[in-house]
Amino acid sequence: MLPREKLINEGVENLSTEELLAILLRTGTKDLDVLKLSKNLFETFDKSLKKISTASIDELCKVKGLGTVKAVTILAAMELSKRYLLEDRKGKFLNSPELIYEHCLDMKHFEQEVVRVISLNSKLYEISTKDITIGLTDTSLAHPREIYREAIKNSASYVVVVHNHPSGDVRPSKEDREVTLKIKKAGEIIGIKLLDHVIIGNGFYSFKHNKLL
Repeated sequence: MLPREKLINEGVENLSTEELLAILLRTGTKDLDVLKLSKNLFETFDKSLKKISTASIDELCKVKGLGTVKAVTILAAMELSKRYLLEDRKGKFLNSPELIYEHCLDMKHFEQEVVRVISLNSKLYEISTKDITIGLTDTSLAHPREIYREAIKNSASYVVVVHNHPSGDVRPSKEDREVTLKIKKAGEIIGIKLLDHVIIGNGFYSFKHNKLL
């Protein structure tokens, strides 16, 4: 059964990643059918959708049978998935690290370290979410004034700081611990509480859950 027919008859959730890619690719070549082409694509990038999503058009076109049109289609689909994760985030109730992690799943795909500030009202509903710093490949700095500038502007009662570790290792570094303490102390002075600091990678790490706040 072809992937399109399988999707119609069995539902999209029952297709493999290679079959879903085959639907995007639509056709193969005279030497490769579309399923073999999609399998080659997936295996070329270590069976990682993240690696496919960050590849350039030239890198995708190095896969035998993949031309510019197919490469553009793949990248467009990957970008749509990223935008889906960003959609409809405002106003969420964020009272646990699990909900914060789900709210910021898009950060798993970032290649650089990004610091995000979530401003919350007194009932722990989101007022705003903003990325305030973008670092080098594996390092980023966030000064408390940058974090609380957003919180003050939004009349927040609480803030949550979220940043990603591109390496995937969510264990906090010495610098992560030090800057968290500075942010907490600054919040106590101005009356806006640091609710949590969450690190995102392969899973997440919550300073609050681990009793570091």
